[in-house]
Amino acid sequence: MEPEVIAYIVSIVLALLSTFLGVRYKKVKVALKESKEAIVTIVDAVEDDNVSPTEQASIVKEVKEAGVAWGAVFRK
Repeated sequence: MEPEVIAYIVSIVLALLSTFLGVRYKKVKVALKESKEAIVTIVDAVEDDNVSPTEQASIVKEVKEAGVAWGAVFRK
C-alpha cells in the first residue's frame, strides 16, 4: 500500500474515534477515573505479596465499577 493511502485511512479512523469519544468525553473521563481507582486498589493489595479477603472484595468492587463505567461509554 502507498504511504498516502495508509495516512488517509489512519486520519479517517482517528477522526471517527475523536468524534465518538468527543461526544462521550464526560463518560470516558469517569471511566478512566474508575479504572485508575481499580489499578491503585490492585497495586496496593499486591504490594505485600498477600491479598487478604477484604482486599479481594475491594478489588472486585472497583473492577466492577470500572466495567460499568466503560460499559456506559460504549452504550447508546
